[in-house]
Amino acid sequence: MALLQIERIRKVKIFYGWWIVLAGTAMFTLLGAISYYGTGVFFESIRSEFGWKAAALGGALSVARVEGGVLAPLMGYLIDHYGPRKLMLVGVLVGGAGYMLLSRTQNLIYFYIVFILVVQGGLSAGMGNAPSTAIANWFRRKRSLAMGISNLGVSFGGLLARPLASVILQYGWRRAFLVAGGAIWVVGFPMAFIVRHKPEPYGYLPDGDSPDPTPSAKEASGAAPEEKRASLEPETEFSPRQALRTMAFWTLALMFSSRQLVTGSVALFLVPLLQERGMSLLDAAGVLSLMALIGMPGRVGFAWLGDKMDKRWVIAFCFVFQAVGLILFTALGGTIGIVFFLTLYSPAYSGVLPLIPAIQADYFGRKWFATIRGMMSPITTVVAVASPLVMTSIKDITGSYEGAFAVMGVANVLALVFILITRRPKDPTLANVPAKGTAAGE
Repeated sequence: MALLQIERIRKVKIFYGWWIVLAGTAMFTLLGAISYYGTGVFFESIRSEFGWKAAALGGALSVARVEGGVLAPLMGYLIDHYGPRKLMLVGVLVGGAGYMLLSRTQNLIYFYIVFILVVQGGLSAGMGNAPSTAIANWFRRKRSLAMGISNLGVSFGGLLARPLASVILQYGWRRAFLVAGGAIWVVGFPMAFIVRHKPEPYGYLPDGDSPDPTPSAKEASGAAPEEKRASLEPETEFSPRQALRTMAFWTLALMFSSRQLVTGSVALFLVPLLQERGMSLLDAAGVLSLMALIGMPGRVGFAWLGDKMDKRWVIAFCFVFQAVGLILFTALGGTIGIVFFLTLYSPAYSGVLPLIPAIQADYFGRKWFATIRGMMSPITTVVAVASPLVMTSIKDITGSYEGAFAVMGVANVLALVFILITRRPKDPTLANVPAKGTAAGE
């Protein structure tokens, strides 16, 4: 009877990897609310108070992305070497302090220094890549789903866009920055302590499988026999040098770059564009929150499909819908344009985000996940740097953001091309395996 009770307890025990997913969700909520969506909500309030040109403020975002691209390979190596928890603690400490310091902005030079060196430094250190690395290490056959659930945090953060706009209107952007910095500390530090680097030191394999499963352990896991065998098969493991030699590394990096130009620019400039079309800050932020809300099913749904199907085709499907949604939003304008944008673009852009790190882990393995991901960042930096400057320059030259959104539609088509030509690289461990009938020394 006692043994039966123990077995029941084992069956309901939650795999620790899901707690890491929860921590990642909380971290991405912060990132989404304050940085990804929040920057666009802050943008016009700061610019209008000081009378700065859009390109002057956009330049700070571009330079910050240069720093992020330069630091990414180093941060990736540090995450793989020291573990994501330590980097997350540093990132939370520095990032929270950075947003508090931004509340003291009096001139453009001060804003540049704090935003680039302190805020971006904190974000680069541990608020994005670090939790994704931990999740990639703790899951394999459920990797896309785990990534999708954690990335729901970005959508949760987007839901806070309208409340953030209310805080800015009622108390000012300076107090809003203070609240943002405090929230990063209050939420970020406890979440960082939950995160663990890899499951093997704790007696697990990815997905909670036992290294030497007994029949009872197999039953407790609830996995189908074919799923169990798949999870225990040797994983592909590329070194950073080996990954650089594959075509897949470059096509994924270029796909990620094109995608980043679109989604980062939409999140940043959607509110200013809608204000330009006559919406109030609150209503424009409400559309941004709707975009995040409607995108939530896509983050989990497309991620689930990515575990069942070829991730390339799922990503390509999302890019098609993104492009159509952006084109109709720009061409039609008004309420009907917003409807097409929300229904086509929102679920699809959300669905791609968890699939990118998942397909990278599938192709190149877990051991050097953060390092290889960091190595892609300098490639994406060119686009990341150019996009705020290009978009704000179009605004300053033409007086409108409409042309900038047309450019994003084109970039989405490029992302589609790059993912369609991507192919899984050959396992480097097979290079030294002799063909049948050939002696090993020949």
